[in-house]
Amino acid sequence: MTENTFPHRRTFMAKGAKVNRCETCQMPIMACICDITPKVNVSANFWLLMHYNEQYKPTNTGRLLLSSVGGGRTIWQRKEPDFRLLHLLARSDRYPILVYPQSLAPHNPVASASEVKEQQRKGREPVFILLDSTWQQSRKMYNHSSYLHTLPVLGITPSSPSRYRLRRAQKDNHLCTAEVGAECLAWLEEHKAAGLVNDYFDVFNDRYLSARQSTVCLESDALARLEVYRAQCSNSSS
Repeated sequence: MTENTFPHRRTFMAKGAKVNRCETCQMPIMACICDITPKVNVSANFWLLMHYNEQYKPTNTGRLLLSSVGGGRTIWQRKEPDFRLLHLLARSDRYPILVYPQSLAPHNPVASASEVKEQQRKGREPVFILLDSTWQQSRKMYNHSSYLHTLPVLGITPSSPSRYRLRRAQKDNHLCTAEVGAECLAWLEEHKAAGLVNDYFDVFNDRYLSARQSTVCLESDALARLEVYRAQCSNSSS
């Protein structure tokens, strides 16, 4: 996979434009989460097919997923698909899975956990392709991307509403990108990694909202678990 890099941000003109932000996590400096980012080794990888507008939004959660479990991203273009993504989809040592509602992709084969395990035994690493966009944008992206129409598709059916508090979703079961990534890891039975991604997302939510409201962010169980994990990783590498 390519290194997780994002292009230089354009001038941010929306609400919060004057906020002094960390260049890495895009959080307000007072709420920076870089020191608690969990670096997790998992048996799969992620690739974000990102709508152009998402790369500039500080509230984007795709970067949380890539920062914690790794992967790459490409900006969606209708007429000129990124060659790196096309190369990824064609690699014999990768097994790409499109994460998208099955009802909206009726002609795609359905991904199964047993088939993923079989592909892993053959030396093919699962790669989850996530459409990092709004729900309206994701439909357009899928419909105009024929290279996605033959991929095994995994539909996420969450058991609880989204915990994302920084943007308003059309429906409670519309998860943000970080939550979808955690669901994919849980589907692969990577439960520890899924828990860490969820904790990282929760702390992101708490700190960003506190900074936005100019309130003190209280300690949380999620933060405590991330700090313990980081300490364990530091001790094991020393």
